Amino acid sequence: MKIKLVLIFCAVIFLSGCKTEKSDEPVSGKIVAVSSINIISDIVKNIGGDKVESYSICGVGVDPHSYHPKPSDPRLISKSNIVFINGFNLEHWIEEMIEGAGSGKKIITASEGITPITDDKGFGDPDPHAWFDVKYAKIYAQNIAKGLSEVDPTNAVYYNENLKKYLTELDNLDNWIKDEIVKIPEDQRILITSHDAFRYFGKAYGMEVNGLQGISTEAKVRTEDYKNIIDLIKSRKIKSVFIETSVNPKLLEQISGETGVVVGGTLYSDSIGNEGTPEGSYTGAVKFNVNTIVNSLK
Repeated sequence: MKIKLVLIFCAVIFLSGCKTEKSDEPVSGKIVAVSSINIISDIVKNIGGDKVESYSICGVGVDPHSYHPKPSDPRLISKSNIVFINGFNLEHWIEEMIEGAGSGKKIITASEGITPITDDKGFGDPDPHAWFDVKYAKIYAQNIAKGLSEVDPTNAVYYNENLKKYLTELDNLDNWIKDEIVKIPEDQRILITSHDAFRYFGKAYGMEVNGLQGISTEAKVRTEDYKNIIDLIKSRKIKSVFIETSVNPKLLEQISGETGVVVGGTLYSDSIGNEGTPEGSYTGAVKFNVNTIVNSLK
């Protein structure tokens, strides 16, 4: 009898030990939210707090325009309680994965309620980069809080309290950007980047924006586009151009070599930075961008 009790006790200890091993499976009891891009995932983290596990399909430095899904992506979506997408045709690759996850999956379009800027070159899609106008990032946050409250009504008050705090943080960021941009002389408020990701930013904060590619990095750079950027740099005596973390810098570096214009720095466009760094959050990445732009052009 004693031997049997010892064996049972050992089995319990063994099984308990197995449960403490680290796993990639979502933690039981939390809402599992999957976002298409890490910009949205970071906002989800701010609203969801310790009630939500937030995952991003596109990792740091990954270009969502040309993303090719991994085998693990559909599995992650199938385990989720809610999926957040940007919309405006940014993530055309996600539709099939969501369909494969089965009916009833809660899908929230973070940009719902925003009127997009339309593209004048490239594929003609609406411009998906609405998050670069901070007042639109507030709409993202509101849509995210609403979605989380719908799938987890028990914690709706918690999500809305976090939303209030985050909206205050975004208001402060918006005001700070306006104060910083005015430090650049008016004739130098020209932002030249690898692709046209910053038009919402330019419209909101008073900068002329020119991207070598269209709103999608899948757009082909035309000889005419290349020449027009060079002519603009020369005629306006532009000090700096800017490459992006998620876009091949080769063509802008070539333009820098031909014109003598300085590469003023690297900007975060379709991805935020590494987790645990100041740029690893939406607000931190925006602050980094603004500091880089202002320091290079003022």
